[in-house]
Amino acid sequence: MAQSEPNRLFAMVELNYQGVFIRNPFSYTGGVKTIFNDVDFSSMTYSEFVTFCERFMHEEYGVISVYVDHIGVGVDGWHDDEDNDDDEHESCIDGENEDNIDELRNVAFEFNEDVVHMNRTSNDPFLSKLCVDDEDANNIVDDDNGREVEVNIQAHSIFNELLHWKKQKPILGMRFKGPGQVKSMLCNYAVANGYQLCFEKNDRTRLLVRCSKGACTFRLWASWMSDEESFQIKSLKADHNCARNFKFGSLVTYAWIGSHYTKEIVESQKISVRKLRLKVMAKFGIQVSMGQCRRAKKYALKLVEGNLVEHYDMEDGPDGKKYFSKFYCCFQGVKQGWIEGCRRVIGLDGCFLKGVCKGELLCAIGRDANDKIYPIAWAVVNVENKQNWKWFLELLIDDLHLNLGNGFSLMSDQHKGLIEAVKELLPYVEHRQCARHICQNLQKRFTGAIYHTLFWRASKATTEHAFKVVMKEIETLNPEAHQYLMEKDPKTWSRAFFQTGRCCDAVENGFSESFNAVIVDARKNP
Repeated sequence: MAQSEPNRLFAMVELNYQGVFIRNPFSYTGGVKTIFNDVDFSSMTYSEFVTFCERFMHEEYGVISVYVDHIGVGVDGWHDDEDNDDDEHESCIDGENEDNIDELRNVAFEFNEDVVHMNRTSNDPFLSKLCVDDEDANNIVDDDNGREVEVNIQAHSIFNELLHWKKQKPILGMRFKGPGQVKSMLCNYAVANGYQLCFEKNDRTRLLVRCSKGACTFRLWASWMSDEESFQIKSLKADHNCARNFKFGSLVTYAWIGSHYTKEIVESQKISVRKLRLKVMAKFGIQVSMGQCRRAKKYALKLVEGNLVEHYDMEDGPDGKKYFSKFYCCFQGVKQGWIEGCRRVIGLDGCFLKGVCKGELLCAIGRDANDKIYPIAWAVVNVENKQNWKWFLELLIDDLHLNLGNGFSLMSDQHKGLIEAVKELLPYVEHRQCARHICQNLQKRFTGAIYHTLFWRASKATTEHAFKVVMKEIETLNPEAHQYLMEKDPKTWSRAFFQTGRCCDAVENGFSESFNAVIVDARKNP
């Protein structure tokens, strides 16, 4: 507000900056507004600016609207120039408003090298240079009928895909990566507000969107900007005169549902289609079909798995060779914990990786003092064979200082490659075989519950005499079954022959199987 003091002119200044001018109707949009009270222009160094302010001040209210042109030196440049003066002039502002000046000084300005050169078609000496030429090619676009029309493009903001879906809305001049991103944003906008949007023209280079099949005033036209490599909203009538309707039909697709629930589906791949449908209803308030949710789940998994395949894809080295084949992991703390406080028994087992990145997971699992599973080391290999097991055992022997195997036991299934690798590297180790695997193979060859009962009696017999008694019963029942079990070497699967000092009399590799069951979901991840 202007105040009457001798030789001093105080006014309230409304400063608009970081925006752009549009012509018809003439306005300044997309900027930031700051108000300064009681600014003393008479002591400013820029006499031209003071003259302009005095000439354009509204006589009734004493309010000045200042629009800052960033072509050239910005407001921060004015401040720097003033600091370089010989302190002849200082701008006088009340102490309570000094924070406003600091705010103005700390504004970060960005200059656009592609700014269109301005003309002087307006009668006003200041505003005329900020008016874009009428023949500006950036404002001439094709409408849906192929005619050239002039549109008023606002500040060219870039779409923020991290913005909450309820807050997303179309803005004139907004730029996108492609038409798919525009349609996703419009779907969020429609679901949040209950608008029946439809895509009348929809291809790679243009997009025409109306509401309620044209009965509503809403209209959006977007097309490809080849010079900027972006998809831009060229014209927009954002007002709606239709009633809200939350039955969207084909507007809500399985891809849209999948994109909203990608994280939840990946983290919980066992989520049922029915539960996903209820989640969509609770979050968006819309009804979707079971088929849409089923396809949405597949879409979300494929979206993530496709990225994983590219991320973990193997590339040739400079010499044209692929070098990665295996990965081994054994942490120092875990290794030291097994050496100092765990039972002298290790379970070995392999399992498949079920994700898009295939392979085998080899594991060495121990038992701690509380008889709980204790993962020691693990490795990712391409296949479970003798070569990979030998490589894994060599690293394990070095980490745990196993030497030739004296004083501890291994337990595994009957994988031939593993058995041969153990014989070569650990000739003195007690190598137990999982009794459960032997029993399953026995039942495949000899049917009958009696074989199952007698076998477990033999495997859990604590003395050699008790073992022989049970085996005699099996021989009487079926000599071939007896011969089959004797060929499996009873010293590897019967408790009667286990060595002492291991603090573990288990006859099956249950702790390794338990570990595989715990990580069954993790095995689907890379």
